[in-house]
Amino acid sequence: MGRNVLIKYASLDKDRIDLFKKPRYRLFKTLLSSACRLDCLYCPLSRHCRFERSYWDVEDLVNTFIANYRAKRVDGLFLTSTLYDDPDNVVEREIEVVEKLRKRGYRGFIHLRLMPGVSKDLLFHAAVHADRIGLNIEAPRDTFKEIAPSKGDWLQDIVKRLEWLVALKKRFRKSLMRKPGYISQGIDTQFVLGASDESDLEVLETAWMLLRIGIDKIYISGFKPYKQTPLEKRTPAPKWRALRVTQAIELMRVYGYTFNEIRDLLNECGMLPNKDPKILYAEKNIHLYPIDLNHDPYNLIVKVPGIGPKTAKKIIKLRNMRDKITDQDIIKMLGYRRYIKVKKYITYKSS
Repeated sequence: MGRNVLIKYASLDKDRIDLFKKPRYRLFKTLLSSACRLDCLYCPLSRHCRFERSYWDVEDLVNTFIANYRAKRVDGLFLTSTLYDDPDNVVEREIEVVEKLRKRGYRGFIHLRLMPGVSKDLLFHAAVHADRIGLNIEAPRDTFKEIAPSKGDWLQDIVKRLEWLVALKKRFRKSLMRKPGYISQGIDTQFVLGASDESDLEVLETAWMLLRIGIDKIYISGFKPYKQTPLEKRTPAPKWRALRVTQAIELMRVYGYTFNEIRDLLNECGMLPNKDPKILYAEKNIHLYPIDLNHDPYNLIVKVPGIGPKTAKKIIKLRNMRDKITDQDIIKMLGYRRYIKVKKYITYKSS
């Protein structure tokens, strides 16, 4: 049962945004240990919960991963852990695993989730070996202590560490450090949505702050109640809520929407309705539509529901090559079914 628990509950840490169907890598995803000294109210691995705890021996984990990698069953490693000891001791073991993998010639993808409060020196050593690094923020500042009372200080132990990682990423890129390692695939963090009574406004405001400081990916994990936890009788977060918050964050992260533009979509309680926020934005800003694909800039074209950044760039490139874009060009680019959804938001004015 031991290793099954380590692998099963590693899935609580997300490694991809749920809007995208295909993961980039087939990951060997595991915890270092299932023992934890924390009392996070939502977590099935917290010290509240009674079950047989287990852990990986470092050499055993390295050998197991290498065997699976050579057998082409996995493409990369996602390594996380409970906080079973001092943060530095836990991260030291994570680093020991990835150092051994690199020394054995493994040059593939490694994603590490670090511990809150880890020292700057160890954070640097982890960043040298990992392609992607995360540190979970869990909740907005005002509700963090409510659901994770012993996880440290929200600002000092988590946000400051994320800022250190951003500074390291910039330093590595400026000095032309190349993969494997050196945070070449960016920095991520994760919220547990619905474990407290936080509003979508609070989550989105925090997400905007994180994006502004340079965090590359923000994952939303909808709260699920687990037996033996203090929140076992709490209602799970609706799947649609996690989806809508994720979509709204992606609009800020990828599409160039501002926080103020997203905030205008919230109801009087600071919550998103169960509707695609990009469509909701178009409905609330009808004065902007239809978007002229022959003249309007990229930042407006990308606000057309059904058109993403890649398609918007293709449209800009195409119109630079010819005098006028037509319906047929867009149908060819999008496909007819997608075009039907898009056409009411676009126009083609003559020069």
